[in-house]
Amino acid sequence: MAALGTYCFDGLNFSQASALYTDSTLTTLSPDGWYSQSNIIRQQLNGVLLNAQPCGTCLVACGSGVDASFSSNGFFSADIDLANDTGAVILYFYMGSSIPDGVLTTYNGSTYNRLTCEGNHNTYTIVDGSNTQVDYSGINNQGTGRITYVGNSNTSLLSDSPYNTTPSGTCTSGDKPQNYTYTGSSYVAQGTYETVTVASNEIGVNPGGASRVFTMVVPKTSASPSTINLLIGAPMCGTFFRWEVDCPVALPSFTASAAQSTTACAASTTTYYFARNATGTSNAFVVDTNTTPNVGNWVFSDANGSAYLNDTSTIQYYIIANTTAIGVRNGVVVSSVNCSGGGTALTSFFATAGTSSLYDGKCGSLCDTLLYHNGTGTLPQVGDIIYSGSTTGSSTVTWSDHRGFGDFDGDSASVTGRVNASGVILSTWQCA
Repeated sequence: MAALGTYCFDGLNFSQASALYTDSTLTTLSPDGWYSQSNIIRQQLNGVLLNAQPCGTCLVACGSGVDASFSSNGFFSADIDLANDTGAVILYFYMGSSIPDGVLTTYNGSTYNRLTCEGNHNTYTIVDGSNTQVDYSGINNQGTGRITYVGNSNTSLLSDSPYNTTPSGTCTSGDKPQNYTYTGSSYVAQGTYETVTVASNEIGVNPGGASRVFTMVVPKTSASPSTINLLIGAPMCGTFFRWEVDCPVALPSFTASAAQSTTACAASTTTYYFARNATGTSNAFVVDTNTTPNVGNWVFSDANGSAYLNDTSTIQYYIIANTTAIGVRNGVVVSSVNCSGGGTALTSFFATAGTSSLYDGKCGSLCDTLLYHNGTGTLPQVGDIIYSGSTTGSSTVTWSDHRGFGDFDGDSASVTGRVNASGVILSTWQCA
């Protein structure tokens, strides 16, 4: 870093100056080196100031958010400190009432640009640049490493493209957006500009009304790297946006059946995970509190959000608690209905009417109550689920302490067993 002192620059402000001088007449260049003013750091090399760079103390801490409003356009870059925790990083975005803005996140060399929103497929729709409804924003933009534009629809976003005109004053349609870097308290102009072309597949917006709060998930499976970059692209004049980046955390889980092609009821056998959406127009956003996925939620097979559930264009159903069938397509919940009966055929057995607190307390007792289980044996074993009816579409059965089991009506119990609140056999006891 250059020595502490007083220097002069040849621009409107330090972030946009082209060089530093030691005198007010701007005749003697300052020595090459690093210079800072407030949170802005720049290197002078061969008498020329290079772009402003964020320092470590300028990083945005995860768990916080930023809002910005500009009469011009721009590309706004911010680095966020995720610390050493692992899990799913959930990002939320609100893009105001009229101007769609783009989102691109980069972490550990990978880019992320797919987003859903609160109410997606339920009350609200997401459409691409051709006004075709899509399951999520960026569905046709995967693998491109390019921005996905979200917020309220505005046809000028496409019609004004490409944005390749050199700005000459007040922002006008088609101007190149200037690059900005977040330096700890605000976005600072870098004095450089981007030529931007917007394609229809990069758009996933809400037609009519203000922007919904959009949700993105980035998996962080190791302690390092600990920094994530967030780029907001705003090629249209007069941008406004708010964003929030949560610290890495394990996603909430739920249990449901294996994937199936119908909404027929089935037992919950597998643990899955989901990311909650949020609402609001200011920081901090209000995150939903649902304990099972809502329509519009991202769903995953792992707690870090690394693998989207059924990331295909063919809908699959997952049955929750033998009552609710959620339809999942392209990794997002697109429907939720009551399951429709049916289910897999089960094995019948008979049980005693009462229970005993002793393992062998029901041995030899009369088994006269018809029940069913989903196991492969004649009588239920540890891990099997007990049902009241002959298919998995029926309700599960629970009891306290131990009941005896037999093959036929009137048998003497030869095995006793305990179940949990989900009807799953916890333990069995072979009668002497």
